[in-house]
Amino acid sequence: MSKDNNVTEYVMQYIKDKIESGAWPLNSKIPSENELTIELKCSRTSIRSALQRYNVLGILESQHGRGSFVKSTEIFIPGDNDTVPSRKHSHLIETDENAHSYWEWRQARNILEPAIAARVAEKATAEFIEKINRINKEQRALVGDQEKFIEKDKEFHMAFAEFLGNRIIIKQMQELMNYKEMHVLGNDEFGYMGGVYFHALIADAVAHHDKERARQLMYEHGKNQEAVRRMMGELDSSDKDQRP
Repeated sequence: MSKDNNVTEYVMQYIKDKIESGAWPLNSKIPSENELTIELKCSRTSIRSALQRYNVLGILESQHGRGSFVKSTEIFIPGDNDTVPSRKHSHLIETDENAHSYWEWRQARNILEPAIAARVAEKATAEFIEKINRINKEQRALVGDQEKFIEKDKEFHMAFAEFLGNRIIIKQMQELMNYKEMHVLGNDEFGYMGGVYFHALIADAVAHHDKERARQLMYEHGKNQEAVRRMMGELDSSDKDQRP
C-alpha cells in the first residue's frame, strides 16, 4: 500500500471517529478541506480522497459552495471488525482443509479479477455503469439476507466478465462463482459491509475510467485470503508477488 493510501485511511478513520462519537452529528457540516489539512497535518490530496470515498459511500454529501455534510452514521472501514453486522464464525472453516480451499478460491479470484476490473474501467459504457450502480443499490438493501446478498454479489462480479465478452474469462468466472460454500464462508467470516464498501468504490473508479484505481480496489476487496491464513496460523509470503 502506498504512503498516500495510508494517509487517506488515517483521515477516513479520523472522520469515522468524529461521526461515531457524535462530535459530527447527522446533517451537520464538517470542517472544510483546509481546516482538516491543518488539523491533521497532511496533504489536501489525502483529505480530498477520503472525503470523495465517503461521498461515494453515502456517508457524506458535498454541496458546491456550502461544504460537506454528514448524511449517514453507519460507517464501515475494512479491518474494523466491530462494525461488521451479524459477523459470525463459519462452521465451514473448522478444518485446515476447508480453510485452504477458501484460500485457494480467493487466491484464484485475486489473480483474475483485478485485471478484469482494470480492462472494464477503460471501456465502460454509461449503460454498464448504470447497471453496476443498480446492482450495488439492490445489494445494500439485502444486508442481513445472506442468500440473496450473495446472489447480488455474484451478479456484480459476473457483470465485469460479461461486459468484456471473452468466453474463456466468462467460463472461468462462472466456475469460481459456482462455489456456493465459499461465498457462504466468506460472508460468515467477514460480514456484509466489506462487499458494500468495495463495490461502491469500484463502481466509482469504473465511472471515472480510472483503471489503476479499479485494479487496486478489486485487489483490496479480495484480501480476505490473508485473514484466512491468519486464522490458519500461517502466512505464505509468495502471495506478495501477486499484488497488482
